[in-house]
Amino acid sequence: MVSLEASADFRGQDVYRIEFSLTVENSSLPDTGFVHRSWEDFQDFDRLLKTHLLHFGLHLPESQSTESLDGYLKSMMSHQAVVNSNLFSDFLGINWSGSDLKFLQSLPEFMRIVIPPLYRAPDFPPEPPVFDSEADTLLAEETPFEVYVYLKAFRSQTNLPAYLEFFRTYLDTNPAFSGPEDNSDVRPAGVACPVPHHYNLTYVHFLPGGYLNGHTCRISYLGKSKFNFLDENKIREWLTMLHGDKKPKRILDIGTGPGFSAFVLSEIFPEAEVIAVDLSAPYIRMARTWQQLRNASNIKFYQATAEDMSWLESESFDLINFAYVLHEMPAMNALNIINEIHRLLRPGGTMNGFEIPFIENEVNREVYSIFNTWGHHWEEGGAQGPEPYMHEYLFGTLLTDTLSQLGFTDIDFVPYSYFEGIFTATK
Repeated sequence: MVSLEASADFRGQDVYRIEFSLTVENSSLPDTGFVHRSWEDFQDFDRLLKTHLLHFGLHLPESQSTESLDGYLKSMMSHQAVVNSNLFSDFLGINWSGSDLKFLQSLPEFMRIVIPPLYRAPDFPPEPPVFDSEADTLLAEETPFEVYVYLKAFRSQTNLPAYLEFFRTYLDTNPAFSGPEDNSDVRPAGVACPVPHHYNLTYVHFLPGGYLNGHTCRISYLGKSKFNFLDENKIREWLTMLHGDKKPKRILDIGTGPGFSAFVLSEIFPEAEVIAVDLSAPYIRMARTWQQLRNASNIKFYQATAEDMSWLESESFDLINFAYVLHEMPAMNALNIINEIHRLLRPGGTMNGFEIPFIENEVNREVYSIFNTWGHHWEEGGAQGPEPYMHEYLFGTLLTDTLSQLGFTDIDFVPYSYFEGIFTATK
């Protein structure tokens, strides 16, 4: 059963709300739902019907109205080939969740994301979620629409401007985790936090406005199901395996984002004080909101630049951790952070980094760089890839060599996947 009413979507476009009920196979209970579609969506749907299902005598009304489109959809119920098609399911936003996608957890899984024939994306986006509070962004399960948004990002090279506009308009509907203009609510008392030029110039992962845009907090938080070391179970497994026998009293988590690593560290080492920093004030506000929900009392979250943590005493940390940080900036900025890690660690202290692997073979390194940057330099224009600073990391940061030059010992790298591994070193 289908019924329609006119309304507007998150882009401000005139749309029709399609309400429907479905008889679920092997169940006595109907499944109900709704989706919003524009007149342009109806026209695309009609075009695809003609292309793939030879239309079966169905004709889109020449002029749009609630009554005519309602009749058009109801007439489809007598055409079983249409009702059973992926196209009709996509139009109603059903029968696709993307929950089987693993994104960057392995190279074969990633190939399914970037090569369309390996994995079918819906012809129409599922219905987007609506969040009424900041806490909801942490408590709500990921929706099919949000998986669709992630999937389309990796396939947007040929239509990047259109995708970015679609992405930005949707994200603007999400809570912003805003605060005072000077961010005094999340900074250490009396400590300034200058934002480096690169941080708001080229946006990693296509995030509109970058990490400074608090509307991106939710979509970044959902990375926990897509990146190996945003998954708390994997973080816990490796931190316990590598450092579980240690007794750190003070731990620093750099580039904490929503706080994935910080929360795991606080649980593994409940007697330790955990300091977690990030350049983004909205992300720190999100982490503090999550902290209240989790009742994690031994963490202090601050907005701060990891390039200059002079407000923290030298040689005052036993363990310093970071995850996916150094490859998201120019090499000079990454080297500043590594210097700070060395300064802040106590003698005998440990550095742990979940980070992009260093590739010895220079040709393979270049291929890896192009794969992630789409061949565009971060200071130039063009359709820059999801990791615009990858060339800087691979050819400039040289993490293992830099650690050795600073005097670190016991330097080791444990490969995990094509996309990351674990760097450890001792001061």
